Amino acid sequence: MTKRRGTSSRDKLSDANSEAPPRVFDLRPRLDNAVKPAELIQITGHQTLTLNARRSITILWHNAHMQGIEEGKDYRIEIDDLKPDDHKGYEMVESAILDLMRTILTVRLPGGRTRRVQFLGGNDLDDPERDAGTLLYSFDKRLIEILRDSSIWGKINLPVLMAFTSKYSVSLYENVAQWSGLSHKTWQELPLEEFRELIGVEEGKYAAFGALNKHVIKNVVLQINALAPFSVTVMPVKTGKKVTHVRVAWWSKSKDEMDAAWREVNRSKIGRKARLAGRTVEITSFASESRRMRGSRRAARIGSTLVESD
Repeated sequence: MTKRRGTSSRDKLSDANSEAPPRVFDLRPRLDNAVKPAELIQITGHQTLTLNARRSITILWHNAHMQGIEEGKDYRIEIDDLKPDDHKGYEMVESAILDLMRTILTVRLPGGRTRRVQFLGGNDLDDPERDAGTLLYSFDKRLIEILRDSSIWGKINLPVLMAFTSKYSVSLYENVAQWSGLSHKTWQELPLEEFRELIGVEEGKYAAFGALNKHVIKNVVLQINALAPFSVTVMPVKTGKKVTHVRVAWWSKSKDEMDAAWREVNRSKIGRKARLAGRTVEITSFASESRRMRGSRRAARIGSTLVESD
């Protein structure tokens, strides 16, 4: 006769401590910090998207998340929130929305599976009766199905996101923001081709590592280290004489380094390249008028900063 094992107090404690992690849908994002699902960060198919289109994915997600994600729901955003700093017209926003409507993203799922989805669903971009200065939009219902149980995310700081001037910087920043939330990891090694896909390098462009390093990686590392709350390195890994992998490592900045990064985020982009290269440039302007107005609008709409759930 087989004895049935009873449930001890230790078992009950173990069960209590093994509760499922919170879902992204259940978290409440802060005013200027998006909580972006890993599935929406680790995408491919975004190679042809511009800098503004890549940023718009995060901004549109964050705006919808603040309003509560639901299948079939329409979300409203002020078009100015999607505009690059100091850009007066709406043509770049319209171009980004059209690109996102046409682009099919490949989303990575648990177990190595992938699924192709359209990011944006219906919207009123070309509606002649659309409220001036706003956009009504929705997500593809298949995307919502995929993200419904997502429990891994990256915290994306929106002022940092808007400060980047390279679309590749946006993609690597968001991936490292997600990886850095894994306390047991400080580096990630990727096949070179997978790294190219991750940061969204167009097929056939900068095929040799030397060209990729010169035209993409060096600038991306420089921008992230100057603006983000963490620092990164991207080092080549050779198999024989050929670079076949890259190792991306990251670490938190000290308080002084974070303060310096935040000051740079809020300075004018004019002269930034020279500043990062160590040359002195006499430019004293700080956060752009459009950025200050964007922050004021968000604060006015929300009333107070929302606190993210534990």
